[in-house]
Amino acid sequence: MSVFQAVFLGIVQGLTEFLPISSSAHLVLLPHWLGWSFDSQLILTFDVFVHMGTLLAVVVYFRRDIGAITVATWRGIWRRTPLANKNARLGYIIVLATAPAAFAGMLLKDFFEKWFDNPRGVSALLLATALLLLFSEHVGSRKGKGVGAVGFLQAMLIGCFQALAILPGISRSGATIAAGLMCGLERSVAARFSFLMAVPVMIGAGLFALRDLFVHPLLWVHIPVMLSGFLAAVFVGLLSITWLMKYLQRYSLGRFSWYCALVGLSGLLMGCGGPIATGTAMPSPEFHVGVTPATQHFVKNISAESPIGGQITVEPYSSNRRLLKAVQSGGVDIGVGLYRPEEDSLVATPLALTSLRIIVHPEVPIQSLSLEQLRSVFTGVITDWHDLGGRPEMIKLASRETGTAARLLFEAMVLGDTHPSPNSVLLAGDDLMVEYVVGEVGAIGYAWQALVGSEVRILSVSDEDNLLVPVYAFSFSEPSGGLRDWLAWIQSREAKHLPNGFQALP
Repeated sequence: MSVFQAVFLGIVQGLTEFLPISSSAHLVLLPHWLGWSFDSQLILTFDVFVHMGTLLAVVVYFRRDIGAITVATWRGIWRRTPLANKNARLGYIIVLATAPAAFAGMLLKDFFEKWFDNPRGVSALLLATALLLLFSEHVGSRKGKGVGAVGFLQAMLIGCFQALAILPGISRSGATIAAGLMCGLERSVAARFSFLMAVPVMIGAGLFALRDLFVHPLLWVHIPVMLSGFLAAVFVGLLSITWLMKYLQRYSLGRFSWYCALVGLSGLLMGCGGPIATGTAMPSPEFHVGVTPATQHFVKNISAESPIGGQITVEPYSSNRRLLKAVQSGGVDIGVGLYRPEEDSLVATPLALTSLRIIVHPEVPIQSLSLEQLRSVFTGVITDWHDLGGRPEMIKLASRETGTAARLLFEAMVLGDTHPSPNSVLLAGDDLMVEYVVGEVGAIGYAWQALVGSEVRILSVSDEDNLLVPVYAFSFSEPSGGLRDWLAWIQSREAKHLPNGFQALP
């Protein structure tokens, strides 16, 4: 992600977070339309940054309201009269309205995440936002009430609309303002209540996302880019709130509903429409192929040599789990991974073979081990290279983090489904594994053959066929047309024509 892309997406977030047109829909559709492809873990981290930017914007704009509500609430608790002050009562109403979104976000997190890889579904939900805005203007009271008219029942209703807006395409501000209008509030009052409701939701979502914030191994390299998007979201978010609060004092939500309808229809047409017959040849359709770090080298190299290489768009994902979600939600046509998915709904096609290689520090004198010796090393039974015929040197174990394909396969093929020694160092990525083994004398680890360079030494293992792993293409339905022909072409390739580190199927 470049600084320009970060600033552009930060501006989009700042504009659309508060305008009733769905910020999440724009952050899904715009990169899709512009052909921008980002590492999935990086984009999730960036999403946290820009949402924190819009949170800062709403806190700055409503700082007096938030201060008054906070002071009144704590004063009421201290005096044991929690509902005596109108600001304290408003604080409890906001907390109550936040509850549905909090529960929905925790219980249905995986369901909501799938929609972020589904541009067509997001476009359809934008149409639902357009209808909701029109309906609220039709049934809303023309006179309107103040925020004091919001009772506990109304707060729960507005909160349920906010929970629904976790879906990308359903505008959070649009849904909650619409619900406020249906409860009889004035437009500007409904908007104020909507934005105050956003504060605990954004804080909660931000804290919940912090546990994933530092997972990306190259996060610190991207900090300047992240901050660019953050600052753009803060500045534009302040302007957006200021403009919308003045706009709603005089005008309806009708114009926003037409905008949502236009963008939603455009998304559906761009995602579902076929080529229009003209006198000139239309370009062939593109196939979106999802990959993980272990298969990216394979797919990119094989695609460059294939007859339809120009039609293949490679979409990188940081883990097999995220790639599987992208395939299931329709974010990519197929995924290519080093395992066979256990999902019965997916069709798996073997393409080639690769190997899980045992790597050691270049100074380790041992040339080969049996599977039994290797198991003893990684389970901590043997802790010194001297016990294997080498010079006295403590063995330093490196293993992948729990749940990764490499770790699961290593445990199944080498450790007999047992866990490695608790003294092993857990590393999140093949690049970090290789870096650790290179830098620690006496270190031993494992990595996919295609990702092992000359800086480490590959340890020979007896019966190495046990370490061979198939490369699978998997899709939601059986591949057809050009995609099926492409997979068949890969299967027919001889070993000498496959990228380094991969073997032909037997």
